Amino acid sequence: MFQQVVNGALLATGFEDVIDPSTAAAFQRSPVATADELDSAVAAARAAQPGWAALDWNSRAEHLTQLADAIDREIGWIAALQSMEQGMPYSQSLAFTQYMAARVRLLATFRVPDRVLVDDDTRRVVECWHPLGVVAAIAPWNGPLMLGMVKVASALIGGNTIVLKPSELTPLSTLEIARLGIGILPDGVFNAVAGGRLVGAAMVAHSGFDKISFTGSTATGIAIAKQSAAFLRPMTLELGGNDAAILLPDGSIDDLVAAAAQTGFSNCGQFCAAIKRIYAPAALVEEVGAKLAAVADGFVIGSAFEPGVTLGPIQNKAQYDKVRAIVADSLVAGGRVLSGGTPLDRPGYFFPPTVIADLTDGARLVDEEQFGPVIPVVGYDAVQDVVDRVNAGPYGLTASIWTTDLARGEAIAAQLAVGSAAINRHAAFDPQIPFPLIKQSGMGVDYADHGIKGAMRMQAVTTIKPQRA
Repeated sequence: MFQQVVNGALLATGFEDVIDPSTAAAFQRSPVATADELDSAVAAARAAQPGWAALDWNSRAEHLTQLADAIDREIGWIAALQSMEQGMPYSQSLAFTQYMAARVRLLATFRVPDRVLVDDDTRRVVECWHPLGVVAAIAPWNGPLMLGMVKVASALIGGNTIVLKPSELTPLSTLEIARLGIGILPDGVFNAVAGGRLVGAAMVAHSGFDKISFTGSTATGIAIAKQSAAFLRPMTLELGGNDAAILLPDGSIDDLVAAAAQTGFSNCGQFCAAIKRIYAPAALVEEVGAKLAAVADGFVIGSAFEPGVTLGPIQNKAQYDKVRAIVADSLVAGGRVLSGGTPLDRPGYFFPPTVIADLTDGARLVDEEQFGPVIPVVGYDAVQDVVDRVNAGPYGLTASIWTTDLARGEAIAAQLAVGSAAINRHAAFDPQIPFPLIKQSGMGVDYADHGIKGAMRMQAVTTIKPQRA
């Protein structure tokens, strides 16, 4: 039985089913936090925070490193749990879980030192950084371990304590990691509660948190921002994106296609910063579409533990239905399917990698975030027109430019209203690289020292030096 972790102890009362997206049937049960359990988690985090903050950076890092070691010892089981609840092939889940543990280790090496701003004969001014206190973290279902544990490591290394709620669709692997943390982290430092929207809403409404860190949909992020406004507390919101890849006439089609397959098809395109649309010169649309379709046709679709599988199901029925509807709308709008386009006739939420041509801005697939394995290839005549079209949308997560003219690529990147731009690469996720969140893609900065500072407060300390007569 899976349980929540509160103050170093396991607890659970009510339970709800967890669905295997490969079968659309329940395979396990997860606890659902009560109001009292949430209050206990917050109280435990508040009680533990002063002692945790009093440890030096190196001591906190040692605790986090020991947690990463414990994850590595149970890596196969944790990865299998993530595959069962999320749907990704086991080999991919294993790689993601290993990378997650490595991220925890890497983030544990970061430091936010005080900085001397002025030190002269009359005064000394120091920029100091202190933990905010207790962080409420709400993680999504598309990458539950990777995205959830980055929140944990970033908060804890800076001296905060945390209450983490994984998505009710993918809670089990996260609860298992929290269980591993018992005895490694001091009681109350890392608490994990489970449940759906009501539990999430209760966390956002709780006065005991000093910061909210949320990854999920833009609509939910806006609701969280409104609810949190009453507390005037910091938030990091990593929300939706409609990330464009812009191919210039001299860019490598093969490199772009490989990146599109890696981000837009793998994990069924369920990455916030996946390539969601490709803009190609009108004369190259057919070549780009054909090459991308050939790669799409090469994916082996099946459940997480079937031999040779490279693509699993969409994680949940609501998202599966959305993808189907967007593809149907694309056909009505005149889209031409180059690969895929039809759900698999088997139990579960399986949809093949799909490539669609002959659409332009105004079609749902081009304008919206599909969050599924469907990519439109859109033609253009002028690069500046594409820049204007990308900037006109509500999102601002990431974009990429593909060209051999690096100076031109960087100049175009500077014009794009996105937090992260890359030339000849897409979604350059790296714990050492800041991930700024702008427009309706969110607010704040994740990763690197900026992500750690997001759960800290700055204090300016001015000392006036005595003057000798």
